[in-house]
Amino acid sequence: MADLYPTKTRLALLTAVDDGAVVEGITEDTDGDTWLTEDGHQPLKVTARIHELERAGWVELPDDPPVFWRLTEAGWAVLLAARAGTP
Repeated sequence: MADLYPTKTRLALLTAVDDGAVVEGITEDTDGDTWLTEDGHQPLKVTARIHELERAGWVELPDDPPVFWRLTEAGWAVLLAARAGTP
């Protein structure tokens, strides 16, 4: 899965990870990995999507709580390339 393509949805999720808005595990509102949205929207369950990014090496979980997903060097490279308009 190292050849994962950075779609608009995947880039949005990487941006959410960069913003510290994707938490691992159970929250009050969901029972999986969750994208904590703003503006009163319901949190989004993103377990399958975030694990897809993890298998690609773009995100990882830290060992210490709180357990928010974070970008790896590869994830940073994908996000920065997308922001620069580079494929």
